[in-house]
Amino acid sequence: MSFKKSRHHLRPKMRLAGAVLVAVALTVGSVACAPEPSVTAETPTPSVQRSASAKPLSLPRTARAEATVDHWRLAAPEAIAEVAPEVGYARAGALALGIDAPVIRKAQEAASASVDVQPGTVYDFSAWVRVASVKALSLPASFTVSTSSIGLGKVDSKWKRITGTYTTGAAEHSLRVGVKVTGAVRGMSVDGVSLIARSGTAAGVDVVPNGSFEGVGAKRGILNRSLVMTTRTASVAVALPAGTTTWEAKRSGKRAAGGSVKSSSKITALPLSGLAQGLYSLTVKASDKKTVSTTIAVVDSPNPWITLDRRFGVGLHVENAIYRDSGRHARALGIAEARNDIYWQLVEKKKGAYDWNVYAAPLDRLAAQGVKTLGIVGYGNALYGNQYAPRSKAAIAAYGKYSAAVAKRFDLVGIEVFNEFNHKPKNPSGCTTAACYLPLLRAVDSSVGKVDPKLPIVAGSTARYDAKWFDDLWKRGGLKHADAVSFHPYETTGNPEALTGIMSKSRASMKKFGKANRPVWVTELGTSSRTGNRTQTEQASVLMRSSVTALASGAKQFYWYDLINDGPNPRDQESNFGLYEHPKSSVAGLAPKQAGFAQALTITQLGGRSYRAADKAGAGVVSRAFGPANDTVRVVWSPKGKKTATIRTTSPVVVVNFDGSSRTVKPKSGVVKVQVTTNPIFIRSGKATAGVTK
Repeated sequence: MSFKKSRHHLRPKMRLAGAVLVAVALTVGSVACAPEPSVTAETPTPSVQRSASAKPLSLPRTARAEATVDHWRLAAPEAIAEVAPEVGYARAGALALGIDAPVIRKAQEAASASVDVQPGTVYDFSAWVRVASVKALSLPASFTVSTSSIGLGKVDSKWKRITGTYTTGAAEHSLRVGVKVTGAVRGMSVDGVSLIARSGTAAGVDVVPNGSFEGVGAKRGILNRSLVMTTRTASVAVALPAGTTTWEAKRSGKRAAGGSVKSSSKITALPLSGLAQGLYSLTVKASDKKTVSTTIAVVDSPNPWITLDRRFGVGLHVENAIYRDSGRHARALGIAEARNDIYWQLVEKKKGAYDWNVYAAPLDRLAAQGVKTLGIVGYGNALYGNQYAPRSKAAIAAYGKYSAAVAKRFDLVGIEVFNEFNHKPKNPSGCTTAACYLPLLRAVDSSVGKVDPKLPIVAGSTARYDAKWFDDLWKRGGLKHADAVSFHPYETTGNPEALTGIMSKSRASMKKFGKANRPVWVTELGTSSRTGNRTQTEQASVLMRSSVTALASGAKQFYWYDLINDGPNPRDQESNFGLYEHPKSSVAGLAPKQAGFAQALTITQLGGRSYRAADKAGAGVVSRAFGPANDTVRVVWSPKGKKTATIRTTSPVVVVNFDGSSRTVKPKSGVVKVQVTTNPIFIRSGKATAGVTK
């Protein structure tokens, strides 16, 4: 049997850098014959959160708020991931403008405002900028006045002032002031944008409307766009009545920290000082005694964000409005890939014509966040005779053509051919066999190969691991049309360690019947935390054990199902698979569940390390080591209940518990002994730390 050679080289996965290649410009209109401005740069008089001494820089506690900005037009999240008011460390007033653009395909204007000016007048331009980095970064960036630019030089976490001059044209009465992003940037902030005439009737007057971004519109409540934070920078943005606002965070019902803030500004920052890593119940009480509560997750990371791990993905339903900002919430947990149906019949409503309206904005938002999409091409289309699955030659050809159009339109990490074709509830077409599936796989492989030969074709996507079905598919030559193999091993949720045997069977089947191997992607696995099924703690435990077992058993990708609780009813099975709770009133961001915290904790503790080996840590104990010997993170648990894990070491180790708390344990007689349960813990040795400094 011959195999294609050119198509089976998967596209290299690009690891996103945390802190940054940046190119930014602040632009002001366009005027003919404008002179080049003069340039100066200075460091401001320190604010209350900065010292004038040469002490090492720190990252301030800030929060991005869900709010509008008066007089400014902000970029759509399909173009730039996040442009939003930022509270906690402003240069002018209480608010700044925060910008996150993990991925930029072309120069984009992040924010702009219209400015009225006098013709033939010299204006002094000034703005402040910083970036979430204690190390000074050479930002390929500039503030520009019309077509003239003012370079930024090196920028760090302190506010830096950039100034210049601009002379308006003889007929110029208005222009636009804006922030332009031309490269990837994380944690950028702008404040105090001003344009002041030197002479004339408006001399000394700043003509930039709301240049300090104090004018905002926000609903009452907790405004954080993300409720997953890092220990160094955790802060909560609130819009509450003026006066004293208090907060209290509890873990497992016990008070962990609290504080109060007096404020008269529209949006106030509550710096969450004193909160160690963990999942908390946060209650905020306003001056009128009314309260608002949510869960929050605080995770150890060297940056104000978690570096994405390309091994982890999550299931979405972007057709549902609650998933409109799913890229932001996936990214907050460190999840780098998302799996979503791209329903054929929702796109091709007239033969040969594709309407991407349902998917364009949400999938473009994912791409802007740096989250790649695994697109599921499904299912049938009544235009071609069967709404459940393609059966005729014409329908199968049209299915392949549609798959190619999907690959061409969206930024994908792969194309998955159908979803659970072997499962009658997903495929009531009358044929669920591998023989009926193979023509679809061939059509997708052939058609997509013509538009993107490097895009992985993911075959299988079966309900459970269907051994006979896969054996038959490989016997029929299916493997030569696949770049990766996927399945949904829900049968293991009661025994996640069984994934090891399933992975082994999958590889053996490919080798025996297909005479080759392909990477295995576990593209769907989850469990519901509905009342009466599994608790949130049990759901989180299944996630950690399943994902670690899958990676340790050779899975290339692991996708949890799904990101958000699809409904508010705690007793409904389908509504409680999420990593986040269903949206709640008075809370802008999604409240992380224990499973969401577990996902973030797993990603930060692994820190991008590759699987190395299984340890012998004692009878009934599972220990999986990631990273080299001098930089090792072990994930350790006991499937049957409480056991003692024995780790051989001559140096102290850091034990990070299931709830995120940690302690240092010194060895005795060359071993460290730790009590373990069904809930995994992390044991870090050597130079291992949490997170990735990128």
